[in-house]
Amino acid sequence: MAEEMYTAAKMAKALHISDTVVKKTLKELRIEPDAKKGACSYYGAATLEKIKRALKK
Repeated sequence: MAEEMYTAAKMAKALHISDTVVKKTLKELRIEPDAKKGACSYYGAATLEKIKRALKK
């Protein structure tokens, strides 16, 4: 089965934070999207964990 992909908004909802915080963290950590479809960027579960760890600091 294919890995679930997350947009910044979907990650924000999963972490119960604003999407602005997620986008800022992605930019600070210089994380590139795992996939792009049109203007949308998609990230894997590993990226979700990186964001979660970064926010705990």
